[in-house]
Amino acid sequence: MSAWQPDFERFRTCIARRQPTDRVPTAEVGIDMEIIEAYLGEPVDLARYAKFWSRAGYDYVLLQVRGQPLADSTQVRIAEGRLRLHGDDETVATYESARIHDEPSFEAYPWIGPQDVYYRDVDEIRPYLPDGMKLIVNCGPIFQFLCRSMGFEAMSIAMFEDPALIEAIVERTGSLCIDIVSSLVQREWVGGIWYGDDMGFTTGLLVSPEFLRTYVFPWIRRIGTICRSADRIFLFHSDGLLDRIVPDLIDCGIQGLHPNEPASVDMVSMKSRWGDRLSLLGGVDVDLLTRGTSDEVRAATRSLVERLGASGGCAVGSGNSIARYIPLENYRAMLAAIREHGGLG
Repeated sequence: MSAWQPDFERFRTCIARRQPTDRVPTAEVGIDMEIIEAYLGEPVDLARYAKFWSRAGYDYVLLQVRGQPLADSTQVRIAEGRLRLHGDDETVATYESARIHDEPSFEAYPWIGPQDVYYRDVDEIRPYLPDGMKLIVNCGPIFQFLCRSMGFEAMSIAMFEDPALIEAIVERTGSLCIDIVSSLVQREWVGGIWYGDDMGFTTGLLVSPEFLRTYVFPWIRRIGTICRSADRIFLFHSDGLLDRIVPDLIDCGIQGLHPNEPASVDMVSMKSRWGDRLSLLGGVDVDLLTRGTSDEVRAATRSLVERLGASGGCAVGSGNSIARYIPLENYRAMLAAIREHGGLG
């Protein structure tokens, strides 16, 4: 297969097996629809959405499960079947957060169950997948559901005063995530799961590793077991500095860690320390992508590719996601640098 063509097996070999391939893969866990439409120069439906990922040089098509544990304004858009999940009116204040604070509010919460999960996109995109490509499906979160449904302060208090409430919420959301992943891996065109759950900030974790080990990692480990049994790639996204929990993530079956934002992570050091057990994805500074010149983006991307890419176990992309405010020319510059210096010539 030509290196110009998408090849999910290339991505699997590089990330799941940590072996070198004919080129360094490109990876993103999120690209705003405005960027996709600007790149294609036309409105996006499922067919064009699949075409975008191939044309931009990815080896997979990413979809978000159209049904998450959190009942909020995004869920309304999901229920309406919209590809564009965020609008100009979207703000943090629209989320129905900080609603659970005791057992009665837990029982009254508008929980989403397995019957509410929206798999239509996952199924209907199948005939549009370009040759050589599979889906990677983004799902979760468990920890961030706690933060958003309780509010961080109330969650922190409940850690000590009402751990049973914490456990009940995690049980509800974790069970739903297990159900979603179990369903997804039954589809042969789904090649991987990308679990997203922000646990850190620039200089550390939001909570102690012990809290995550008690309440969250057992569920992520179960997802890892499902993926391993079904021979699916298992990737993890969390912002921030995660060095205190990297061994836990590996133990959970995580094969690739994203996004490795430069403000928190030195990917070269990370690869030197963990590269025999964990692949790394991302790494290009979003602030640079947003405010830098195209030449600066090319130079930074080239440096990352040349320092990390030759031995496998690395896919390059933004150090978070491709947000709507990133200039299209800078996004294109990053993709071009990956192509030019990642093995294509």
